[in-house]
Amino acid sequence: MIPLGAISKRHRVIALVRPAKSRSGFGRVIRSVLSRSGIGERAVMSKWANMHDAPLLDAVSGRDPAIVRHLKTLAPDVICVSAFPWLLSAEILSIARCSAFNVHASLLPRHRGPNPLLWIYYRNDRRTGVTVHRMNRQADAGEILAQQAFDLPRGFPVEQLYSRKALLGGELLLRVLDDAEAGNLKPVSQDEHLSTHAPRVAHGVGMVDFGEWDVERVWHFLSGLCSRRREPLQDDRKQQVRYRSVLGYTPGDCNGEAGEVRSAPFGWNLYCRDGSIQLGDGRTPL
Repeated sequence: MIPLGAISKRHRVIALVRPAKSRSGFGRVIRSVLSRSGIGERAVMSKWANMHDAPLLDAVSGRDPAIVRHLKTLAPDVICVSAFPWLLSAEILSIARCSAFNVHASLLPRHRGPNPLLWIYYRNDRRTGVTVHRMNRQADAGEILAQQAFDLPRGFPVEQLYSRKALLGGELLLRVLDDAEAGNLKPVSQDEHLSTHAPRVAHGVGMVDFGEWDVERVWHFLSGLCSRRREPLQDDRKQQVRYRSVLGYTPGDCNGEAGEVRSAPFGWNLYCRDGSIQLGDGRTPL
């Protein structure tokens, strides 16, 4: 919603399209690391559409025939996309008189796909950013129209990263729309040799390589994503470790095997190959 609010200050939004609610699994939106229940977000979109007298359309896919008919009637100059769960069909992309633009939360061509934030932490990126690109039938592969990078602090909370990227995405999208209106777009092709992918990963799937990652990298991954994703861990009694916070890490504390978890007064110690990470249970501070 933040990019939408940014562009609506200088450009007219003639319709708002959102994913339809799940019905018997059809049209289901698979949740990513930053997923929410969807209820609040849907309500915000409804309120925004009412306030701005814009039709609110529910799509069941990226090629929904009803959406095709509505958009052809509306005849938009551009289509702007942010966090939409499906690729748009060639028919929908062709409706826009000028082009279709997408806001993507990574420095393309790095981390193409539906879950870039997870993979930014997984790949241990020290810099990240936002890209606005022209859409085509390949996921996040169109020409780059605007891009801005910034340093990613270690252990930076993913929700704060999401908010920062949303604000930056709104600024970049507004710049692209202004350039398009003035005929000043300067597209840059993506280098396919540099592309990486960011697929969805189901919750409960382990991702940390305790044998290879150093303790600081493991801490960065766990701490950054803790509010939205927890690494599946078991203690020495084979009980699931339900940690609620990542309190810090201790280099050189190698009193356990890499990946081993032991109870502690504050929660647990998670051992890595060159240190330990302190995990909180939400009750006792370190």
